[in-house]
Amino acid sequence: MAKRNKQIEVEINETAKNTKEYTELELVVRKKVIGKIMQNNDGPVTVEFKTGKKRTARSVDEGIQLIIEEYNLHDE
Repeated sequence: MAKRNKQIEVEINETAKNTKEYTELELVVRKKVIGKIMQNNDGPVTVEFKTGKKRTARSVDEGIQLIIEEYNLHDE
């Protein structure tokens, strides 16, 4: 039998470290931070997972997708 898809709300919050040159976003599910996305100016996007592992993404959207995939694989 196949599992049913669950609806999970993901919040994307800006952190206090945001400036004009630096962007930092937190992804939150059920009041738990599941990852962060960081970018300097228009440079590469760094994705930090809950485990502390870091990875580079081409865009903020791709970074969000990577964090959600990691969460779905290991945390649900």
